[in-house]
Amino acid sequence: MPANTDRIVSVDWVRAHLNDPDVVFLHAGVEGERAAYDAGHLPGAVWTEGYVDLAVERDGIRALVPLKGDLEATLGRLGIDETKTVVCMASAKSMWPFRAYWVLRYFRFPDVRLADRTVTAMAREGIALTTDAATITPRTCHLGAEDASVLSTWEEVLQIANGDDSAAILDCRTDSEFNGGPGGHLAPKFGRIPRAQHLNWELLVDDDGRFLPVDRLRALYAAAGIDGSKPVFPYCGGGIRASASWFAMWELLDWHNARNYDGSWAEWITRPGLPIEAGAPA
Repeated sequence: MPANTDRIVSVDWVRAHLNDPDVVFLHAGVEGERAAYDAGHLPGAVWTEGYVDLAVERDGIRALVPLKGDLEATLGRLGIDETKTVVCMASAKSMWPFRAYWVLRYFRFPDVRLADRTVTAMAREGIALTTDAATITPRTCHLGAEDASVLSTWEEVLQIANGDDSAAILDCRTDSEFNGGPGGHLAPKFGRIPRAQHLNWELLVDDDGRFLPVDRLRALYAAAGIDGSKPVFPYCGGGIRASASWFAMWELLDWHNARNYDGSWAEWITRPGLPIEAGAPA
C-alpha cells in the first residue's frame, strides 16, 4: 500500500476506530451488491447505494454528481455531518468507494478517507464482521461550495479533443469500450473521445482493492502517456471508474492537476455534435 498519504487508512487504523463515535464507515455499492453487505460488514458500517446516493440522472444525463442540497440530505439521513470522519469501502474490488470519496471531496467535506482494502480482505486480517443493522441517528449536514479544481467539464475536454495540447484526456474504461465495444450500460453510441490516452482503472488496484505501489502506478501512467506535467481529465462511462484514477493521481502521485470528467461518456454522447472515435488507435 502506498504510504505517502493519510487519505488511506490501514486495517490497524480501522481496528482502532471500530468503536469511535466520530468515525462513519461508509460501505458503498450498487443494488446487486447489497447482499454482500448484509452478509457481513464492519460493525456500525452504513450502506450507501451508488446510483441513488452518489450519482444521479439530471438533464437526461445519467450518473452526475448530486446537487449540494440533495447530498446534504442524503448524508444527514446516513448519520453523517461535517464533524465526522468518513471512511469509504466496499465488500469486494469496486469503483464505488472512490466515487464516494470524490463526491465528498468535491463538496469539500472536511475529513473523508479510503480504506486500504476491501471488507473481505479486512476479515482475513482478523476484523470481525457483523450482520447487525447499523444504528443511525439522522443529522444535519453542511457541505462546502463545489470545488472546481477536481472537476473537468465537456467544454474543457472538447478543447483537448480538438487538438489543444495544454491538457490530456485519459479513458479509464476497458480495452473493449475504448476500442468501440459496449460497456456495462446501454448507450446509443460506442467509441471514445478523440485524442484520449487509455489506462483501465482496474489495473491500478489488486484483487483486494489495494493500490499498487507508487512506483508501479507511475510506470503505468507513463506507459499510457501521462506523467503529471499537465492537467489530465480522466473519464469513463459516468465518472465512477474515473474517480479511482483521479484518486491515484491526486492523492497518491500528488498530481493536483487531475480533474475528473464527471459527465464522462454518458454526457459526451448526449450532447449533439461532439466528436467520437472508434476502432483500435492508429
